[in-house]
Amino acid sequence: MEHEKKVEQVRRLEMKRADYVKTEKAKKYVEKLMCMWRRMYESHQVQTHIVQQLKYLNTIPSTEPNSELHRQSSFQLELEIQQWHHSFCNLVKAQRDYIQSLTGWLRLSLFQFSKNPLVRSSYKSKIYSFCEEWHLAIDRIPYKVASEGINRFLTAVHGIEAQKGEEHKQKKKLDSMLKDFEKKATSLRALESKYSPYFVPESRNKNHVIEKRAKVEFLKVKAEEEKSKHEKAVSVTRAMTLNNLQMGFPHVFQAMVGFSSVCMQAFESVYNQAKFIGEEEQKKVKRLLP
Repeated sequence: MEHEKKVEQVRRLEMKRADYVKTEKAKKYVEKLMCMWRRMYESHQVQTHIVQQLKYLNTIPSTEPNSELHRQSSFQLELEIQQWHHSFCNLVKAQRDYIQSLTGWLRLSLFQFSKNPLVRSSYKSKIYSFCEEWHLAIDRIPYKVASEGINRFLTAVHGIEAQKGEEHKQKKKLDSMLKDFEKKATSLRALESKYSPYFVPESRNKNHVIEKRAKVEFLKVKAEEEKSKHEKAVSVTRAMTLNNLQMGFPHVFQAMVGFSSVCMQAFESVYNQAKFIGEEEQKKVKRLLP
């Protein structure tokens, strides 16, 4: 975001034909932002260290059910990881497409469409070698490992979200059962109070009370069963959440550390070569490129 902001500032300065020193200063700042790969690498190192501390979390099982806030947080985390994976894949694809197009264009411009011996001899010039090296650097980056790491973490978080959904479904079933039980129990109490010990009910009414009592007892047993199932679902959710995060977070950031480390080395090398070419072959580059 900072890079895009500064690039836009440079564009505005150039359109306004602002002071040369001011424009060049803005351009230099933009160039410094190529250090984002090193910053990314350092950030992922810190993140890896932080998430490794998850193994020291208290693992005593909790009997507290997940709240609506928990469910919303899990859902939001899943959405963020999906967006992270999508943005990551787009970033890698954009870089690969760009250097492939640039290298292909140079190959055509410097060799196939030129009859000028000077230009033909420049086919193996530093500018073309530089682009080929850049292309090779992009190919060496382990983006698949990082992409798969993010995707596996997404699967782990989705599993948590699905389990929380099961827990919520079980909670609704329990609440419905308890509501039905309470309704039938209230009705039974009202019926029992109607036929007090001092009143001998008819056989028909007595049988009705017995039937009602049996139904209430049956519902009570079923409600206890559903309560036990819900408590088990809560326990499973908590255990899965802790396990998936303890395993998933370190793995994904270790993959990102490996990715950003190679990126940092590759792009710093490319950037240093670009600076050298700019200084040593500026005239040749201008002659070769339209």
